[in-house]
Amino acid sequence: MSKRVSKLFICLLLVFSNVNVYAQEVPQTNICDNNKAMIVFFNGIRNTPEDAKDSLGALKALYGEIDGNGEKIKYELLYNPTLGFFDDVFEVLQQRSNEYNMFFFDLISGSGAWYEKAKTMTDFANLALFMEEFISSKERDITFSLINASPTAVDYAEHRVRLDTWMLEGKKLLFVAHSQGNLFANAAYDYAKSKVGEESVKVVHVAPASFKINGPHVLADKDHVISTLRLLTTNQLPEVTDSIPEYNKRPPGSNDRMDRLGHGFVEIYINTYFTTSQRVRQYIREALNSLVAPSAQAVSGFFTVTLTWDGAGDVDLHVDEPDRTHVYFANQQGRSGHLDVDNTNSYGPEHYYASCDANILQQGLYYVKIKNYARADDRVATIQLATKNNGVIGTLVRSLVGKGNDLIDVFYVTLFQEENGEYIVTMHE
Repeated sequence: MSKRVSKLFICLLLVFSNVNVYAQEVPQTNICDNNKAMIVFFNGIRNTPEDAKDSLGALKALYGEIDGNGEKIKYELLYNPTLGFFDDVFEVLQQRSNEYNMFFFDLISGSGAWYEKAKTMTDFANLALFMEEFISSKERDITFSLINASPTAVDYAEHRVRLDTWMLEGKKLLFVAHSQGNLFANAAYDYAKSKVGEESVKVVHVAPASFKINGPHVLADKDHVISTLRLLTTNQLPEVTDSIPEYNKRPPGSNDRMDRLGHGFVEIYINTYFTTSQRVRQYIREALNSLVAPSAQAVSGFFTVTLTWDGAGDVDLHVDEPDRTHVYFANQQGRSGHLDVDNTNSYGPEHYYASCDANILQQGLYYVKIKNYARADDRVATIQLATKNNGVIGTLVRSLVGKGNDLIDVFYVTLFQEENGEYIVTMHE
């Protein structure tokens, strides 16, 4: 297929292909906002992508878009998917493996002497509510089949590639995590801190589902999800910081919804009627004011492609631009973009960015490929596409086993500008 594809053909691809489409408003020449400060949200259990994005939007509304130094803040979601209540719960317990105990199996099966005794305890007054709210009989029937179904490792890998991109680009990182998201934020914090130091990455924990915390935390006294988890994990959780009213005395959150369990991020923790929201805002302000940006090694582009792999060896990133310019280690400067980070030793990352200058950025197709240049026969590569305004569009994994030194097609990107000035970026496998 010719790489010079007409706009009509690209439109047909968008209509008839199974693709994700992202629209971005653009100024006349510079189509990217420049920012150094990132607020990254990690969602809790049973959050659909829409739920998590709504929480991110509510967090942005709570704090605003400018930090204490007058710098614009970029907000982004590092999502961990949900496949159902029990899958999420088992994921939490796997992440907290040192806190796991067999009482949990009696609880979820709704039987056993411990379960019967627990129902009579004061702290378990809301356990029945907890069970009714989240657990169906069908879910209980399939519980044990989900023990090994957790996608945790995949989520961690995707998050690490995004972190690599931000750290290369010299971003200050503030993680705001809710519920299970705290376990993912802890892993992200440990990884980022090992690369850029703790002065460039901070965490604010909200309703933490982990005893381990790496920064200030907020926890409501009537959060029945966390209080139940506390009982299941021998009290190994951070202490309560704030009191909230009983359910029938609570005003709804900014989403006009209420939460019987006292656990919702929007309904409870950043609800401006409660002291929890004041505390969250205070901790964000203090963290942002203390962050120091790491030295930038790469440029933030209109879109970026980042490559990592799981060990030693040299894996190369290749991008064919719309005018057929082949960008790779021997020709790092293209017409539209630049391979500004080329790792030759191990793990990566490698980083390609497309220009933010509308006079340079080409419309058309960008083909993304990888190659085992040397010593990477048994490696697994992770390749991620992200845009400036919409974050991660997709993350793909490719095995190099048996591929030799051949170029491996990963995906291609379509980019064109509509009449209203918006650029459309699409990822196709």
